[in-house]
Amino acid sequence: MAVLDEKQITDGLELLEGWEWHPEDAEIRRTVVMPDFMSVVHLVEGIAHAAEQAGHHPDMDIRYNRLTLHQTTHAAGGVTEADFALAARMDELIADAQPRGGRGEGPEGG
Repeated sequence: MAVLDEKQITDGLELLEGWEWHPEDAEIRRTVVMPDFMSVVHLVEGIAHAAEQAGHHPDMDIRYNRLTLHQTTHAAGGVTEADFALAARMDELIADAQPRGGRGEGPEGG
């Protein structure tokens, strides 16, 4: 699987919600704030199922009601099309998990 160049990554990010390119870590990243801890846990469960179906897995960091998703293809050493495909699926799951009227980005609770 080919690693994408910076222009391909920048173009791909325009199609996603809230993801940022972190070239120093060769990954794309998104942080989501949910109403509470259990909301994050349920979201992580949905993401885990989607990742298993895709055969591609994000790194996830939970801090109470805040979830940070790190997406890269470790075997390729950078961001690939598979990362964008899974990020798009995670965007759908995040949108479904958000309270109506909320985008999920904002101050951290805890």
